[in-house]
Amino acid sequence: MKESLLKNIDLNDGLAVTKAMLKAYPMQYIGLIGLDGKPKVKAFEFKFEDEGILYFDTIKNKETHLELLNNPYVEISVADNETMDWIRISGKAEFVNDQRIKDKLFESSAILRKYYGDSSNPDVLPFCLREVVVHCSSLEKEIGYHEYHL
Repeated sequence: MKESLLKNIDLNDGLAVTKAMLKAYPMQYIGLIGLDGKPKVKAFEFKFEDEGILYFDTIKNKETHLELLNNPYVEISVADNETMDWIRISGKAEFVNDQRIKDKLFESSAILRKYYGDSSNPDVLPFCLREVVVHCSSLEKEIGYHEYHL
C-alpha cells in the first residue's frame, strides 16, 4: 500500500501541507454556488503559491467567473483513494489584476499555455483565496485531523 504523503511533511506547517497536497494531486474539485443558486462542483487546477497566497484562474465571462462574481466563497477538495489522505480548503476568491501573477499562472500551467497562449490573453483572470481555512486528515492514526488558517 502507498505511504501517506502527510507522513513526510511537518504537520505544524499548514502552508507546506496545503501546497504538498495540491501539487501531489494537481486536479482538484472546487465547490461553489451556481448562478441558479444551487451547489456546483467542478474540476479545477491549483496554479501556485506566492508569499503564502494560493492562486488559481478562471476565464472571463465563463460560468465559473460569473459564479465567483456572484458569490466568491468556495471550497476546494482533493483526496487520495489509496492512503485516504484528504484536504479541504475554504476561502473567498479575490480577482487579481497583476501582470506578474498572470505571468506566473502561465509559467506554472501547461494547460493554460496550450489553450490560451500566453499571459497577454485578456480572457484569463487570476484569482487568489482570502480568509483561507484548511482541513486535512488521513485515516492513518498518527496523522490525525488538522485545521490551519492561512
